[in-house]
Amino acid sequence: MTSPEAATMIIPQGTEIAVDGHGQLSIRTPGNLVLQNSGAFGTLESVHGSIRIERGVEIEAATVRCAESCYVQGSLTAWKVIARTLHLEDTAQAHIVLQETESLDVGRGARLVGNFANEDELFVLFSRFADQVRSLPIYSSRRRRPVPAGDDAELMRAIADPGEARSEAAPEPVEEEAPAGLPEPLLFAQTLLARELEQGELDRTSRRVLQELAKLLDEGDLETLRSTHRSLFAKIADPGDNLKKAEWLVADHFESG
Repeated sequence: MTSPEAATMIIPQGTEIAVDGHGQLSIRTPGNLVLQNSGAFGTLESVHGSIRIERGVEIEAATVRCAESCYVQGSLTAWKVIARTLHLEDTAQAHIVLQETESLDVGRGARLVGNFANEDELFVLFSRFADQVRSLPIYSSRRRRPVPAGDDAELMRAIADPGEARSEAAPEPVEEEAPAGLPEPLLFAQTLLARELEQGELDRTSRRVLQELAKLLDEGDLETLRSTHRSLFAKIADPGDNLKKAEWLVADHFESG
């Protein structure tokens, strides 16, 4: 028999509930989604409606996506929020890294932290202020924080500790790393090229070009890189986002230097 105190949970027809590759619960529903209990999720999605987080409820999610509005009365911590409108009531607290919305309504007593427009904007900011990020006490004490899930996890490790991302399989002593003084934008470009060589689907010519670019960065041959980077990148067929970011970082470094 059901206890009088027990809440009733109604799951609308068409709702999908699954566990993602990171062991987090993900919910996708065709209509509105109201969250009345705190919890951590992979993805929360309302295909045609809105998502509401009730007062006093604390929600963590990698992605929050809805066709209409995301209403927050309680607390929301998310890597990305995609909605037509993000509405934070006076009691709300939101820590959102990437926000893709048409409008934002923040109550007088609400607090919003983050609010980057896209991953490129976040990437450029960290590339320009990497020294400041690594100077924070959490990094100087060598403690580790969880890295956001997704394609940019390795890049975020590089921001926190560039030497760590260079070779996870066989790390070398710091004094043996090369080059020792590679500028931050080129260091991030090096990380992106290494990722593409490892994971990207490249034709033979593009792979050889990437290997040459990576070699110039590994050896710190910046003079050769300065004179050849444009022609080398131009030989890569159908470059993806990682390669476009790497090309931009290299070009921006030499043009602004």
